[in-house]
Amino acid sequence: MHGEPVRKTRLSNQQGFALVITLWVMAILGVMAASFSYEALCESKVESWSSQDRRAYNLARGGIHRAAGVIRKHARDPVHSITDKWFSGQSLYKDVKFGPGYYSIVSSEIDHSKKINKEKVLHYGLVDEESRLNINVATMGQLQGFPAVSNVLASNIVYFLTKKRGNSTKGAPASVAMAKGQVDGPVRSLDELLQVKGMSRDILYGSSGGNGGIAQHLTCFSSGKVNINTAGKEVLHAVGFSNGQVQSLLAYRLSGWKGFASVNAALSVLGATSNNAHIAPFLTVKSKNFTMTCLAGFESGKFVERITARISVDKNQLRFTRWESESLPRI
Repeated sequence: MHGEPVRKTRLSNQQGFALVITLWVMAILGVMAASFSYEALCESKVESWSSQDRRAYNLARGGIHRAAGVIRKHARDPVHSITDKWFSGQSLYKDVKFGPGYYSIVSSEIDHSKKINKEKVLHYGLVDEESRLNINVATMGQLQGFPAVSNVLASNIVYFLTKKRGNSTKGAPASVAMAKGQVDGPVRSLDELLQVKGMSRDILYGSSGGNGGIAQHLTCFSSGKVNINTAGKEVLHAVGFSNGQVQSLLAYRLSGWKGFASVNAALSVLGATSNNAHIAPFLTVKSKNFTMTCLAGFESGKFVERITARISVDKNQLRFTRWESESLPRI
């Protein structure tokens, strides 16, 4: 009589155990299914981002080549002036619709770890390397023309350049390279100047709360000559012009002036004396090297790709001498 209830109890226990096992198996299968689904979703998203990255790169690349076409078009102009419309401007270089998206050509070096989409940090157009002083041919007197550079620091920079030039077996002497229209100096990056005794990052690149450093007025890739029609007042003063001559030149620009046709014409108009004769070899009225940064994306003002390129113009040839690309964080 007692055997039947015992058998029923055992059967009930077995059924309960089987039910628990079944529930666990279903739960595990559910987790596995969810995991596979999540992985598939992630892979799909990664593949989508990868495809978008390729499209964004091609978009930015197209923007660079279109800007290079503008440079090619004006390469033979007898004069290159900062007042030329093709040098800069939002109408030509901001949020240009191209294929599936937009691109902008900006002339400012941007810290992409910060909020890059704020328009106030962007300046649209090309960077003229000849508007800057080439550090590889700069003299001590020219370096002292920058307010942040003392005579001791200028001397240390010249010593550093001389030492590097002596240790380098590459490139022709700066004077020979300038005559050929391209300086191949020992300093290939302005970051190298941080090795100079007395040089600080604040002097070179500026502090967050102050003015920009001297790097914004320097280059290590140019013909070695300064374009008097595009250089800023700091560079013009460093090259050797007096404050009065610089102010006169800036006044010409404000009047809608199209640029000096020759270095001799500029020196004559600015009232240059025999004291200025030594700066003539450092001057030109045309530019041969340009740097640009193209920001591209699929929505106006939202960038997902960046390409920085440098272009060198030599007679009928145009060649890229720098090409750096990176995908930007999706904000």
